[in-house]
Amino acid sequence: MDALSVTLVSAVTSGAISLTLAWLSSRQQRRDSERVQRETRTTAYLNPLRWHTAEVHHRLSLYATSVERHGCYPPAQVLAEPREMEGKGAVWFAGKGVVLGSSVWMTACLFAQMTRTRHDLPFLRLAGNDDTRLPGLLQKVHAAFAACEIYYATQSSIGTDALLEPEGRLRSYREFCDLLAEPERRVWADPVIWFLIAVAHGERRPALQRALDALSELSAFLDDSLAGGASLRARHGAEIHRPPGRSPTGAGAGVGTGAAPGQDLEAGAGHGRAASTVPPNLIPAPGPRPRLDPGPDTGPSPRPAPTPGAAPHTPPPP
Repeated sequence: MDALSVTLVSAVTSGAISLTLAWLSSRQQRRDSERVQRETRTTAYLNPLRWHTAEVHHRLSLYATSVERHGCYPPAQVLAEPREMEGKGAVWFAGKGVVLGSSVWMTACLFAQMTRTRHDLPFLRLAGNDDTRLPGLLQKVHAAFAACEIYYATQSSIGTDALLEPEGRLRSYREFCDLLAEPERRVWADPVIWFLIAVAHGERRPALQRALDALSELSAFLDDSLAGGASLRARHGAEIHRPPGRSPTGAGAGVGTGAAPGQDLEAGAGHGRAASTVPPNLIPAPGPRPRLDPGPDTGPSPRPAPTPGAAPHTPPPP
């Protein structure tokens, strides 16, 4: 009887242990699967948002640096008003108008990523209090562009136009230019075009600085959340150290343009020559950005800074 009891107890204990181990293993597998899905979903939203934030910040920095040094940004001074884009063909968008057109496209892609992230934010799992900081920083960027007269509802519409359905991917620059050439579709992007034209002429400086500050803050947050490096510094550094005549992506679009190291390659796109006479030093070096003149948007342009290394002017003796 004692031997039978021992056998039964052993069998029950063994079964209980086996069931417990199987349950714990299944639970751990479910947790691991859910964690991987959350990480994949979060990375799928935050990494594209981080990339487009750095791209738009870099492009607007080109405008800001040129305006600070020269009072304008000639590569984007190609239109007087948005409706002049009507009927423009591929030659214009790939040449003379590439700086302005690609600036609109980059901004639209950023709005698309921001809109996607805001809509699906309840399904994202972020560490610590990031789930409250991210919406606040996104709203700060929205408000900064609203101060540029690109209002919140319009931003979402522009972002939607940048997406291709049902694929859900972003339009390429070429595909987006097809929309800009259509008056009925382009009109939604007119606020962005008006703002960029004004900035290229040295206007709207406080609004531009506010947008740069908001983008910089969002970029720093995304770098920390994804445990990555400083994306803004890396983006500016990629332009500065790029070999002459090469595009930022390594494509052959810039071959033969004669662009100098550190020059915005798109400013020299088209017909194999530089489209601007602005010196090739418009890309800000990594580090603190130059602050724009905090004067009113319509104020006079600042006097150009003296050329580095130039000898001071000495009046002739009487």
